[in-house]
Amino acid sequence: MPFFDPSEQERRNFMSVLRHTVLEGPLRLVRFTDSSRGHTAAFGREDRKNGLYGSYWMYATEIQELLGLVARGHPYGLALLREISRRWAICDDWGDLGRTWVMDIPPHGRLNAYFGFAKFQPAISTAHQKKHHVERHETYPGGSLQLVVRLDKQACGWISGPLRTIDLSKKKLSLL
Repeated sequence: MPFFDPSEQERRNFMSVLRHTVLEGPLRLVRFTDSSRGHTAAFGREDRKNGLYGSYWMYATEIQELLGLVARGHPYGLALLREISRRWAICDDWGDLGRTWVMDIPPHGRLNAYFGFAKFQPAISTAHQKKHHVERHETYPGGSLQLVVRLDKQACGWISGPLRTIDLSKKKLSLL
């Protein structure tokens, strides 16, 4: 996949500077989407809009680390969803995070990306608050490492899923 420039909106979603990197396989990435969107396998404009082939991805190792905290009484099920929203600053109105998609970059596979730390966001997006004439002050702090990628047909073929996020476990994520 050729080098690309992130959009201004993508840049605004990060705390500071985005850095270019080349992701080389074998490597596993994870993406969360709303349970009602992006669940077809065809590569096309509609699916891109619906979320399956979106730009924002996370390292699976960070999600596995979160899932590893389950043994110590930490995030699982709905608590896991809240922790994902908190760490990656995903506004509540952007979706329920009900689906988990996994991208396995194969050995010798390469994908251009940008990485940075997710910037804080309001718990309910500013646009949603304006549209519905409500004011909320709760925020998600962000701070976790996030990737911005552009996918071609080959990279879309590396994606599997979805898994129900609420059923996600360290074992399920490592078995894929």
